[in-house]
Amino acid sequence: MQIDAARLPTGATLAAEVAIVGAGPAGITLALELADAGHQVLLIESGGSSYSRDVQRLGDTIGNDVFHAPMSAATRRQIGGTSNLWSGRCVPFDPVDFQQREIVGDARWPVSYGELEKYFARACGWFKCGQPTFDSAQVPNLAGHSLIPGWPGGEIRATSLERYSLPTNFGRVYGARLKSSPLVTLVSDLTCTEIVCRPDGRSIERLAARTLAGNEVRVRAKRYVLAAGGVETTRLLFASNRHHAAGVGNHSGHLGRWYMGHVGASIARAHFSTPPEATIYGFERDPEGVYVRRRFTFSQDYQIEHDLPNIAMYLENPDMSDPSHGNAILSVIYLILASPLGRHVISEGVRQSKIDTGSSNSTWLHIRNVVRHLPQAISFALRFGYERFVRPGRKVPGFVVPSPSNSYPLYYHGEHLPNYDSCIAPSSETDALGMPRIRTNLHFSDEDIRNGIRAHEHLDRYLRRHGLGHLEYLFEDPEEELRKRLLDGYHQAGTTRMSDRPQDGVLNPHLGVHGFEELFVASSSAFVTSGQANSTFMIVVLALRLADHLRRGLRLDTEAPNPAA
Repeated sequence: MQIDAARLPTGATLAAEVAIVGAGPAGITLALELADAGHQVLLIESGGSSYSRDVQRLGDTIGNDVFHAPMSAATRRQIGGTSNLWSGRCVPFDPVDFQQREIVGDARWPVSYGELEKYFARACGWFKCGQPTFDSAQVPNLAGHSLIPGWPGGEIRATSLERYSLPTNFGRVYGARLKSSPLVTLVSDLTCTEIVCRPDGRSIERLAARTLAGNEVRVRAKRYVLAAGGVETTRLLFASNRHHAAGVGNHSGHLGRWYMGHVGASIARAHFSTPPEATIYGFERDPEGVYVRRRFTFSQDYQIEHDLPNIAMYLENPDMSDPSHGNAILSVIYLILASPLGRHVISEGVRQSKIDTGSSNSTWLHIRNVVRHLPQAISFALRFGYERFVRPGRKVPGFVVPSPSNSYPLYYHGEHLPNYDSCIAPSSETDALGMPRIRTNLHFSDEDIRNGIRAHEHLDRYLRRHGLGHLEYLFEDPEEELRKRLLDGYHQAGTTRMSDRPQDGVLNPHLGVHGFEELFVASSSAFVTSGQANSTFMIVVLALRLADHLRRGLRLDTEAPNPAA
C-alpha cells in the first residue's frame, strides 16, 4: 500500500514492527525481505513517484567543497533513490578489503569477507545482474579470451568483471510489489526530521517526520532503520540532538568522520603492442545475456607487498568533447549530450563529466566529424539507440569505440584512504523543514594522489616487462592533473563506520547504533574502507544481512514469554 503523506492529518501516528527511512535500493530490498518473512513494515520516503525540485532541494549542502559533486547530481529524493540515476554497475568488495593492511591504518572491518560473500547471490537476484561471478575466467563463453592477448595474469589481472543490471530502477521494478504487499506501507512525500529518544537517551521513543506543507507525523516501531544514503542518514543522526548534544551515535566523535568516495580520473593512455583486433575493449555478454566489462586489477598479495590501495583500471573512450579525435561516433554522442536532449539520456552528473572537460568543444568541428563519416554515424546512432533505449529486456550500458592504433585512455578507479579530516558536519543554515544543512569537506590526501601515480607506474612496468605495451601520461604533471580532476560525492561512504567497540565507530557489526537496541543503519555510510567498488551492490548486500538479523530479533521478541501471562 502507498500513502501520500499530504493526505494524513497533522499529528497522525503511524506504527509498524519496522520503520525504514529511505526508499532507495537498500530500503526497498529490506522492506520486501521483511514483509516476505511476515513482518509489518513502514517505508518512509522524502520524495514521491516522480522528481520534485522542491523536495530535492531539502538535501542541498553548503560550502565550497571543490571535490564534491552537487547533491542534486549525486542523490535523488524519490522512490527508488539513487537507482533513478544509476548506470547499473554491480561490483562487490574484494577479500583484500577485509585484510589488515598498513595502508589503511587502524581501519578494521568488524565483519569478514566470507560473512558478506554469502549474500552476493541474493544481491544479484535483486539487481537482476546474473550469477555472482566476477571473474571472466569462471564464465564459460568469456574464459577462452583475454582482454589483451598473451596476458600472463598473476600480479596484475585482466579477468576482473563488473556486471550490469538491466539497469534496475528499484522504484519502477519493485513498485508494484510494494503497493500490493499487505505488510508494507510506503509513505511518500514525508521527511524524517528527528530520531526522538526517551528521556534516558538510551532507547527510541519515535521518529518525528514532516511534509513540505508542514504537517507533522509520528512514527513508532519496534525497530528503526535509517536507509537514507551516506550523507542524509548521518545528517538525521546529527539533527537528533534533543538528548544527545552532538547527535545520536556520536558517542565517540566518529559521526560524520572518515568520509570517503573514490580516487578516479583518466590521466594516462595505454599503448598495446598486440594485434588491435584482439583487444576486448568494450562490453560483453555472459551466457544469460547479462552485460559485463573486463578490468585490470592488482592481486591481493601484490597490493600488500607494494603497499598499494585497492585499484581497478579499465579502457575508455578518448575525450569526446575534443573534436580533434576525428571520430564521428564520439562527435554524435557529444552533440546529443550537449543538447537539451542530453538531460534525458543519462544522469546529469555523468553528462557533465562528458561535456565539461576543459577541451576544445567547437560544435562545428563535431558536425564536420559527423558529416565526413555520415553513414557510420547514422548506423551507430540507430543501433545504439535501439540497444540502449528501445530493445526489451537488458539495455547496453554504454559503448567504447575501437582504436585502430590499439591505444586507449585508461580510467583509474582507486580506493580513497580513510581520513579523519575528511568529514561532513551540520551547519547553522537550515532547509525548508528546519533541519540543519550539511557542510561537506571531502578531503583527498597527498598519499591518495601518490598512490594513483604509483599504480600507473606498476602497470607500465608490467606491460613493458611482458612485451605487451606501455603507458603514456596525458599531461606534463600527472600528479597535479590527477588532483585537479578528482570529484566524488557519488559514492558516499564512511560517515557512520562500523566497529567492534563503541569508541572506534558509530555502528556495531550488525549495523546497530552502538548503545541502542532498536536503531540500525543500512547505508554505505557504514563502510570502513571504500575499496575499488562503487557502493550500490554492497549497500544491498549489507541490507540483506541486516534483514536476516532483524528477522531473528523480531522472532525472539515474539517467542519471548509474556511476564503478565
